[in-house]
Amino acid sequence: MPNESRILGFSNAEAIDALTEFCAATKRELPKGGIKKLVFSEKAEVQASAEFDAGAPPIRFYENEVAAALIMLCHKRGIPVARRAVKSLQIAQESIELHLSMRS
Repeated sequence: MPNESRILGFSNAEAIDALTEFCAATKRELPKGGIKKLVFSEKAEVQASAEFDAGAPPIRFYENEVAAALIMLCHKRGIPVARRAVKSLQIAQESIELHLSMRS
């Protein structure tokens, strides 16, 4: 049975937009001025640490939150994401990728 795979790449700026909108949709408060920088790491799972100006402490977003934010951004921009697709994240150079795979 054939498999279908897609990779959607998001720049750091797009990921910041996605997480900002995710926080607004989930009523998660961010410090004034918004996210200035995202730092991605991959230990047991992909995580994003949002950094802010004015000494505000960083906020950590876990893999499921980052994936949900990116999927919300795809829906907003009209990029199709199949519900039944297996979704995973991978850190790339200066970006993050959403991997989608399905059995046909």
